[in-house]
Amino acid sequence: MKERLLRIRELLSRGAEHLRAVTDIPQKEAMIFLSEALGEEITWLLTHSDNEITFNERYDEFLKRRASHEPLEYILGRASFYGRVFDVDARVLIPRPETEILVDKAVELVKEFSQPHIVEIGCGSGIISIMLALLLPEAKLTAVDISSEALQVSRQNALKHGVSDRITFIESNYLNGVSGEIDMIVSNPPYIANAEPLGVGLSFEPSLALYGGSRGDEMLCHIIDLFCEHSVKVLACEMGYDQRQPISAYAKSKNLEVEFYKDLAALDRGFWIKEKK
Repeated sequence: MKERLLRIRELLSRGAEHLRAVTDIPQKEAMIFLSEALGEEITWLLTHSDNEITFNERYDEFLKRRASHEPLEYILGRASFYGRVFDVDARVLIPRPETEILVDKAVELVKEFSQPHIVEIGCGSGIISIMLALLLPEAKLTAVDISSEALQVSRQNALKHGVSDRITFIESNYLNGVSGEIDMIVSNPPYIANAEPLGVGLSFEPSLALYGGSRGDEMLCHIIDLFCEHSVKVLACEMGYDQRQPISAYAKSKNLEVEFYKDLAALDRGFWIKEKK
């Protein structure tokens, strides 16, 4: 039996309808998936919308996975961060745009140091350490994660971006196994409270990288403790939008001065602390 041919615009229309319940941009996502399945640029799809093609199994599989709420980045196996493309899968969190602000803040804070040693706690896919290595060519980076699977992804990304010789990856907890003086700790740790329900999309991401304890800020507080114990010069962390008050109170209890920054939605998203002179 002869296979039925469909115009590209028909495939895109059907795909968008299939995705309407799971995304605010169904047409765009349908184009991304068909572009990936056919190995063509999106501009090619737009200029060849009347071309007829046979049923594409990859495209159909992409749509089915996305319709089940699986994140687009996991389906494609990549995500954009700081203008670069990183490999991601279900072993690591998907990079968020607000974490780019943490990278900017870390670069700003560490510029006063010559050849700084920067330690990232909970490196996940490696995006923060890799970007810092690219932006700070004189820096020495140590990236720590408790998950061996996450470290596989981060090492892969470091190799992809040409900085694998600049970053020491350690499978460990917090600062265990890290040697030498530390100029900066940077971290985007789990900060969701254990009892907080996750959105359906987040349920695909590793819970180890999401939940931060019964309150949600326990790991952040412990990182502040480590900052003090190891005489680190500066600390920069991402946090939950509703954690300014408890973090402020905890820093005050340690006789530390903490400053906060906001994300693009004007929500509290992170903080930094400098050592007392």
